[in-house]
Amino acid sequence: MRPEFGGSASSPGGVNAVHGVSPVLVAMYGEVDGGRSHVLADGSPSVAQVSFASEGADFDPDLDRDGAFLVFASTQHRATADIYRKSVTGTTVTQLTDDPANDMMPSISPDGSRIAFASDRSGNWDIYVMPAAGGRPIQVSSDPDQELHPTWSPDGKMLAYCKHSAQSDLWELWVTEVENPSVRHFIAYGLFPQWSPDPAKSRILFQRARERGSRLYGIWTIDYVGGEGLNPTEIVSASNAATMHPSWSPDGRRIAFTVVIEPDANGGEWPARSEIWTVNLDGSGRTPVVEGQCRNVQPYWGADGRVYFVSNRSGVENIWAALPLSGVAQPAGYAEASTDGADAN
Repeated sequence: MRPEFGGSASSPGGVNAVHGVSPVLVAMYGEVDGGRSHVLADGSPSVAQVSFASEGADFDPDLDRDGAFLVFASTQHRATADIYRKSVTGTTVTQLTDDPANDMMPSISPDGSRIAFASDRSGNWDIYVMPAAGGRPIQVSSDPDQELHPTWSPDGKMLAYCKHSAQSDLWELWVTEVENPSVRHFIAYGLFPQWSPDPAKSRILFQRARERGSRLYGIWTIDYVGGEGLNPTEIVSASNAATMHPSWSPDGRRIAFTVVIEPDANGGEWPARSEIWTVNLDGSGRTPVVEGQCRNVQPYWGADGRVYFVSNRSGVENIWAALPLSGVAQPAGYAEASTDGADAN
């Protein structure tokens, strides 16, 4: 069986989600965990292991625009997370942060010179920026709300991030100027933004929960124009699965994302099993990249064409990579599973 995805893209008018390292409350699969059970296919394409933690976990992968090196968060050396850097092909790692608090969710600037990340070193989660080789970080956000998951604009002048607002009690998307962080704009409700690499389109990917029914996460885009969020567009959702952790392809034409098909079977923890899929920006061509009986989450589409992701297939959460299939017909029954009956190709 497959995720029961919806049809074409359309434009409409408390769980710890960070590997148990700090009490940041994010509803893991949507505003209310739930959904019908769904049997995963057994098997996955050939994948390559990229990081090699033997204990703890490596997670939150991000690559530079050339695809030469990888930055990620890790608890392989202590219970709190730090940020590390390694070449895509090598095995040695360089530690970039060394703080008793948690540093995670790194994002490399388009020119490769800086890394934005989230840290709770000030007592709550805020956004910081440091040199790509490590060094003293500069704090970009400092309000009492929890702020996570920075992502750079294509020109490197702005950061989008999500924060849990004490006022609205919702996760919100904000954009701020890196050099003048007092200038910031609320643009939408949602989580885990990813700015499009296409400089011609100031467009941001994110996940947002439905406000009715299953209340599971779907994948959306929004255009950032003149300090406002315009044209919110749902790209993909499923009636029986949470779709989350969106990531752009290098050309900005496709999206990789996580599918959790049994969100009610996990007891509020990280999913026991999940898949990585890709989809065209118009919602067509949904294709599985990684399936199987293990946990596959947090995809990042690298410049080499491979999708990097976090998996526990070796028994410990590490970063792996797989090459997406192209031009592959959807499996039998896929079109019938679409909620509107439309062909997904």
